[in-house]
Amino acid sequence: MMMATSPGDTTAWHALTADGVAGELASPPEGLTEAEVARRREVFGTNTLPRKRPPTILEVFLRQFASPLIYVLLAAGIISILFADPTDAVFIFAVILINAIVGTIQEARAERSATALQQILRVHARVRRDGRETTVPAEDLVPGDRVALESGDRIPADIRLLRARTLEVDESHLTGESRAVGKNPDPVDESLSPGDRQNMLYAGSTIMRGRGAGIVVATGQHTELGQIALT
Repeated sequence: MMMATSPGDTTAWHALTADGVAGELASPPEGLTEAEVARRREVFGTNTLPRKRPPTILEVFLRQFASPLIYVLLAAGIISILFADPTDAVFIFAVILINAIVGTIQEARAERSATALQQILRVHARVRRDGRETTVPAEDLVPGDRVALESGDRIPADIRLLRARTLEVDESHLTGESRAVGKNPDPVDESLSPGDRQNMLYAGSTIMRGRGAGIVVATGQHTELGQIALT
């Protein structure tokens, strides 16, 4: 079973028909075999986001001083101590310290958000393999898996819809839009941005209403969510 895709593939899945997507990903109606799943996992890796050691608070704090503007202010403060009013130096150093504290707090919050993103994919998925439906950890999904979804489910990977029934999805983590958006399996224009692709379900989104089924087209760091985690 050969696929016409590879890790990092940029195929416009939303512009293809459902049959076209199934053909490109060599995804038969009965689902992938366990042997094929294992082979694809070797190629694409597990459906997890990239992980790195988070910096310590001290590292984050010291990083706030790595700026040309800070160097200028430090120089100005030293000059004020040596040749001018020490009061000016106190003010300058206070500004530098406050800036470092605020920057540290903001970066620490960003790191916590990145950690929360890591947790999003830790869900289970209902897939069709070897002709039967089974439940697997989301990290076991591979491109070409056929997944069933219903209200309340967290979307475990980037998925091209094959069918949908009154399906509405919360994509606020990607688009910032608070309202749920309707989804259907019809092909859409290739130029549309992710938030306008009504036949795509993106990892980390939540099914708010209805049900549907589709084919996994991207996993792990190759998902839209994965690209956010890498930035």
